[in-house]
Amino acid sequence: MRVEPFRLVARAFPHQRALRLEPLSGGHCNTNLKIHFDSSHAPVVLRIYDRDPSACSKEIELLRLVRKTVPVPEVFHAEDALRSDVAPFALLEYIEGCTFTQLKHTKDIDAIQQASASAGRTLAAIGQYQFAKPGMLSLNTETGRLEVTAAYVEGPDPIPRLLDTFLASHNLRERAGQELTDRLHGFIWSWAPRLARLDDALDRVRCLVHSDFYGGNILFKQQNGRWTVVGVLDWEFAFSGSPLIDVGHFLRFENTSQPLREPHFSRAFVEHGGWLPPDWREIVRVLDLTALCEMLTRDELPSEGIGELLSLIHATVLSHRLHG
Repeated sequence: MRVEPFRLVARAFPHQRALRLEPLSGGHCNTNLKIHFDSSHAPVVLRIYDRDPSACSKEIELLRLVRKTVPVPEVFHAEDALRSDVAPFALLEYIEGCTFTQLKHTKDIDAIQQASASAGRTLAAIGQYQFAKPGMLSLNTETGRLEVTAAYVEGPDPIPRLLDTFLASHNLRERAGQELTDRLHGFIWSWAPRLARLDDALDRVRCLVHSDFYGGNILFKQQNGRWTVVGVLDWEFAFSGSPLIDVGHFLRFENTSQPLREPHFSRAFVEHGGWLPPDWREIVRVLDLTALCEMLTRDELPSEGIGELLSLIHATVLSHRLHG
């Protein structure tokens, strides 16, 4: 960081004195600090884009794009790589709320079901934003609009071919072992015909995908007696694709024998404009394999995280073998 955080805050709030900062959990790729002022001014979040400087302009434009229909933080100030003499940063509204994990620990079934339904409605609203084609998003500095710059994988069978690129990673092969790596390759290509049918419906694979729709990125709060999504955070990995990917993320830890999120999440998702194919429960688990395997390619990953990822991968492959 090339400038002391309080000086960055002063650029947007010159008449307020920042009193202290508080590191926020989550956000493994960027620095997120809660800024407290010495006045009655509400706290704000200072988000410094350490991983990818270009993510700042993309994320800020996404927040502005969806703000009318999706609960996201207000943008008070932002400076991207072109305008800032420091690392790109943004000052955002601090949203008070609890995560789904925290809510689940209360064991309040009504609250959990209400929150799940609200997440379904919110995801349906996100998917209403569409782009010209599937692929990576970035801000066109000339037009000031978000555009798809390139596909993640060119050509047919993008999901199996994308997963194969992750399976070639030394980190993944060391962590998963040769047997599981080979099994995953065969598994995903056995799904290629069914996944290809999703690509045939272009309108359903060029929607805005959050790409990290779980964990601490969704905040809930009780409003008017019901638990509701009050904030969707961390949009830097968003892209144009199928909302089924986000469905898989939200249901990643759902225990089908003791469901908590279902059927409340999927029912609300469909009722508010989302689309689910008849075999969607299987498909979203298969799609989620790409995210699970991508995480196994990362250089820094705690041992407990590796074990959890491998457990989820094994469960998906085993479930298909038992029911396929």
